Amino acid sequence: MDEIPRSRRQLLRTGGRALAGASLLSAGAVSAAASGEPGGAASGGEEATDAESFEIAADGLTVATQNLGLGADFLSIARADTDAPIPERVGSLYADVRNGRPRARMAAVADALGSARPTVVGVQEAALVRRGPRSGGDPADPDADEVVVDFLAALLDALDARDAPYAPAAVATNADLEFPGRVDGDALDVRLTDRDAILVREDGEVAVAETRSATYDASLTLPIGAERTVEIERGYALATLQAGRVSITVANTHLEAGLESVRAAQAKELADALSDVSGSVVLLGDLNDGPSGTEPDGGTVEGSGDGTAERSDGVYGMLTELLSDATDGEIGGTCCRPSSFRPPDEDGLTRRIDHVLARYLTGADSRRLGVETFATDDGTQLWPSDHAGVLVELSTTSDESTTEASPTSDSNRTASGRSDEQTGGSDAAGSERPTTATGTPGFGVGTAAAALVGVAGGARLRRWLRRR
Repeated sequence: MDEIPRSRRQLLRTGGRALAGASLLSAGAVSAAASGEPGGAASGGEEATDAESFEIAADGLTVATQNLGLGADFLSIARADTDAPIPERVGSLYADVRNGRPRARMAAVADALGSARPTVVGVQEAALVRRGPRSGGDPADPDADEVVVDFLAALLDALDARDAPYAPAAVATNADLEFPGRVDGDALDVRLTDRDAILVREDGEVAVAETRSATYDASLTLPIGAERTVEIERGYALATLQAGRVSITVANTHLEAGLESVRAAQAKELADALSDVSGSVVLLGDLNDGPSGTEPDGGTVEGSGDGTAERSDGVYGMLTELLSDATDGEIGGTCCRPSSFRPPDEDGLTRRIDHVLARYLTGADSRRLGVETFATDDGTQLWPSDHAGVLVELSTTSDESTTEASPTSDSNRTASGRSDEQTGGSDAAGSERPTTATGTPGFGVGTAAAALVGVAGGARLRRWLRRR
């Protein structure tokens, strides 16, 4: 009998280890193995050159980014303009999430993604909300385990139901906090786990060769009441995708919304990490900044040493010194609708903060996703999220110099920030950071077998998620 992970948290905090441990979705590799061609063939039956392989890999590769929308303003828990006790504030946030109809909204997001069928999707705010008996413990040492809603599992199930199966290649687990709450008159603990995930289409002709995730050193610290503070951790996930003999590294992140100086420091850490990646790079994410930048606020940055962070016209300006905007800024605003998701007269998409940035690739076509409302079972009109998604079809740039896919010599190192890689340890108590699942980067003997193992692992993950 297949061994089942002990908890969804254990499985998802490791970034989908069963998926990343081998080439996951290598339809091309399986086909090549069946035909006896080591690396696939170009048209006319001739083996593809590196340049041809790169064009096959990149031209027509479609990617998307989508903030799923928690449905509540989490930062309001630290508001100073209210005398409401913390349990009442937590209960209000819990009700907001529930009233936001997350499962119905994930189905609407799946409608858009299932129709567009991007090969790779970066999702942010893929939250896991849980509840449990009041324990009186430390918010940073959570133990509530009754699942209320799992945004990521709901999205994967909805995509599967639309014959558009995706699997998580890499998952970054960010803040994981628990607070006392009063819900429907009951005293209990409410736990919120924030995650960002890279999803890869299971029937796409790419393989996941290697993954890792990291937590930023810079973080926002919130006061909770008079004597408590909590750290709002954020991070990024990376997945190296294999097509032919070349690779494309995809990153996904959600930078801090509450304080510009923290956001800038996180962007600097991300830029340092991406600078160490060779070859083509695609960055997906909610950067909480756009082409016009934002004004600095002078706030202190935890982890920056001297409390300052360099800034170049906002984090968008900083990151576009390293990568190019694949949309050329022509798709319009992506944020922000009301967190209630009920449409007013205007949809509120006045800021472009959700981005697809790329190196050695350019956007051949781009558009927004989730721009229409949908009707719930009771006829209520809702937006799928408070953000629009961004869909981009990529193509190679004229100055691209292709490289054969191979792991970098320091692929197990996180350039800046706290690495999620460990040697040993257990997640059973919830206090350990997840181990990094590094994949099998070989592309010669055994590639097709590795692909089949990866597909089987993906099927196990999806069956297990549905049972939960």
